[in-house]
Amino acid sequence: MTIALGVLAAALAAAVWWLSRRLREAERSLAQLSTVRRHLENVRADLERGLTVTRAHLADVAENGAPPRDIILRGAAFRSIEAAPAMVLSQQQPDLFVLDVRTPAEFNAGHIPGAHSIPLDELDDRVRELPARDGSILVVCAAGGRSTQASEVLAEHGFTRLLNLAGGMHAWTGPRDRDASIPPPPPSANTGTAINFRGGPITQSQVVEAISQCYDPEIPINVYDLGLIYDIDIDESQIAVRMTLTSEGCPSARQIPAEVKQRIAALGQPNVSVDVVFDPPWHPTRISADGKAKLGLG
Repeated sequence: MTIALGVLAAALAAAVWWLSRRLREAERSLAQLSTVRRHLENVRADLERGLTVTRAHLADVAENGAPPRDIILRGAAFRSIEAAPAMVLSQQQPDLFVLDVRTPAEFNAGHIPGAHSIPLDELDDRVRELPARDGSILVVCAAGGRSTQASEVLAEHGFTRLLNLAGGMHAWTGPRDRDASIPPPPPSANTGTAINFRGGPITQSQVVEAISQCYDPEIPINVYDLGLIYDIDIDESQIAVRMTLTSEGCPSARQIPAEVKQRIAALGQPNVSVDVVFDPPWHPTRISADGKAKLGLG
């Protein structure tokens, strides 16, 4: 009797082990199938987005408004537009939807009349506030970086006629609306860089040249001509820089100061400090004459 019970218990244990193994294999197979299914769904979504963009391009061609050749070849859902043609377009199409993805503070300080404010970090959650996906949308930020990111986000959501304002509001010379409670900045306040040279082997011209090799990714001029450098203090033992950024939400808030420090340290002074401040806030009036010429600001 004992032997029979032992055999039965062993058989039961073997059956349980076999069933557990089969269950694990089934679970693995199901997980693989789910992965394949998600991949196929992603491929299908990509194909549908590509087809929608192609249809939009064909519609533009039929209306004698063909987008640039490289945009068609890349199947891109958005393209850049300079400030001047954007102003003409806004006059030709009064119903053009202007999407401003800057912070509320930046928006209130001055925006394109009729623009809608949806900050970049809220865009995914507020897509429903936008017009139809085949409607024209002009996407705007301070200088073009955040609007490019926003255009990519909207392309993922199926929008097909996106225009990214090149140079952003820095390049916009058309009319602006602003919050009347915010006083306008003085036309030439806080301009220039204060440089204090107190000796040492590294000259102020070397430091300025090093800083001039650093660029804000949103704007095609260096950070010195952009007016981001407030103070430079140079002596034999250290070099200290006080600077700002175009906004507190700048996507390159870590990258730019780190590069400034690296460029100066490469001159042979390892003791370099870079202090980022936002008081006083940066304003386009700080851009140098050369910088304004490059941006077409006059």
